[in-house]
Amino acid sequence: MPRAPRTKVRVMTPQHLVGYAPYGVGVECALVYFERGPDVYGWWIGARDAEWHSAYFKLEEFFTTRQTRFLATEGMDLYGGWKRLYSARETGLDKPEPVADEAAHELERIQGMFVAEWLFFEDDATADTERKAYEKYNLPLAHVNVRARQLNKLDKHQAVWTHYSHGFDAAVLDYLQRHWPLDYRKP
Repeated sequence: MPRAPRTKVRVMTPQHLVGYAPYGVGVECALVYFERGPDVYGWWIGARDAEWHSAYFKLEEFFTTRQTRFLATEGMDLYGGWKRLYSARETGLDKPEPVADEAAHELERIQGMFVAEWLFFEDDATADTERKAYEKYNLPLAHVNVRARQLNKLDKHQAVWTHYSHGFDAAVLDYLQRHWPLDYRKP
């Protein structure tokens, strides 16, 4: 389905999604993104099989009638440039494309804020309070977990508990899911 072109350049409040399988892999997918003009920039972390993958991404020309280019970093290497083109058959780029400095700084900022608000990692030495809360709730720890204070914000009607921010654009997730290297698919 074609997306409506956007004419004004604006920076939008970051939007996010959390998909948490409490009795499975833990966080199946955590995604945060923002819109800048016709593009979408963001970060994800999630599971593929029993492995964890994270990357920064750019959906270039997403809000235009042009073909979208889905660029991604190699893991958390934001300053190594865009190295993957998930919208192509061959996903590896011959030569990395630099991430604009302004976008890189904003990506780091929103990723850090999102993780601080929503996630903690099993091996985080400062997460004693989170581990104790998980024990109290009788929830197993996984490699990536939702902060205990956020658990009541998740919709628990499916096996994978989810939370979408108020302005989350389902078209962004629909596009990402067709190409990204994560197992997560919305219920």
